[in-house]
Amino acid sequence: MANIKPFRGYRYNKEKTGDISTVIAPTQYNISDEEKAKLYEMNEYNAVKIFDGVEFDNDSETENKYTRAAAYLRDWIAKDVLVKDEEESIYLYEETIELHGVSYQNMTFVALLELEELGSGNIRTCEEIREMSKKDRYELLAATNADMSMITCLYVERDKRLLNLMNALSQNEPDMDFDTYDGMHQRLWKITDKDIIAEIVEDFKDLPLYITDGQTRYETCMQYRNYMRANNPMNTGKEAYNYTMVSLINSNSDGVEIMPVHRKVKLPRGFSEEFFIAAVQDHFKIEKIIVDSQDDSLTETMKKQIETKRLETKFGVYHDGDYFYRLTLVDPDYIKKELLPEMSKAYCGLDSVVLRKLIINDIFGIRDDYEDLVSTSISSTECYKAVKDGTADVMIILNPVKVEQIESVTAAGEKMPFRSISIYPKPSVGVIINIKE
Repeated sequence: MANIKPFRGYRYNKEKTGDISTVIAPTQYNISDEEKAKLYEMNEYNAVKIFDGVEFDNDSETENKYTRAAAYLRDWIAKDVLVKDEEESIYLYEETIELHGVSYQNMTFVALLELEELGSGNIRTCEEIREMSKKDRYELLAATNADMSMITCLYVERDKRLLNLMNALSQNEPDMDFDTYDGMHQRLWKITDKDIIAEIVEDFKDLPLYITDGQTRYETCMQYRNYMRANNPMNTGKEAYNYTMVSLINSNSDGVEIMPVHRKVKLPRGFSEEFFIAAVQDHFKIEKIIVDSQDDSLTETMKKQIETKRLETKFGVYHDGDYFYRLTLVDPDYIKKELLPEMSKAYCGLDSVVLRKLIINDIFGIRDDYEDLVSTSISSTECYKAVKDGTADVMIILNPVKVEQIESVTAAGEKMPFRSISIYPKPSVGVIINIKE
């Protein structure tokens, strides 16, 4: 079962920081170096200084971005810049976003989740991770003993009880109400009523939780927990290091968007359009689609042209000019039958798997250990610019993963390939901090 509980989070004291929007930061993987510098200048207490601090050439084992993060955290608590809530709470957190001209209100519950071995219970991982990012997150956790950001877990409930409760609770006056520097409106409520908390805790016990963002942090929390347990012979399982802070997203919410993760590819010998067209026809129906303009609006046309409500694999491929190619997989069972018979049909049907096996590996000749030639982005505009400035030879536009695919792949005990899924919006950093004390 998934065991959650309330906690006393640390939150920014606006009497010390001024405008709260100047101390809240986007998640690490959404921050460019230029944006990080801007956040540093915006406010001396910006959360990025702890979560994703600057590295210097003379850093050492005793003086580095992790030790600086721990020092900032201690200093800010001592100065009442960060203040611990007096009552244990489950928090209701809302982000209002505009996407494709439509306004969405995404509400989540924020609570502590008891750590358990992945695959042994109701907590299910979705993606493969990279060891380098895992090391970075572990070093930060070991230095600070704190969850600076929320791990995002998607849950599927059929009767919408929790969603209706969220909507009812959001009618109350929020405890925080602010706009982030990039224009996202956010609100936060503390839920302290013990009966409501008990209801929420009970409802989550039988719900599988799918980690859609933060699997690296979850696994580093497990590593940290195991280290702390090994050094505490009196461990009871109730110590703070046995839990981590999560944002629990309802799949029924109109405010949550599963974003596609597109690909940019740099080919060692360049892109041969003639060869690609000939090779791709082995497994795909290929259509050349002419577009009116040669700018980043082309990518919006590509996304519309490959949209599908069925579990059907379609890609948009662009190299140059005023056209792109739409690819539609002809035999959806081919990968399962011929290439990965040991994997589930759900896994073999993932667009990211089809792309990797039949195009990245087979046609482009890029092995999995040469993935530095293939980069990902949720921004189709960024992909388009990469092709135009020559840092990529080709971009491939994908559809987003569907919730039922996440359920099927994880139920089979499998993980989707690295960077297959992206949930939008991601919780901001610094709204709530959980110190494991």
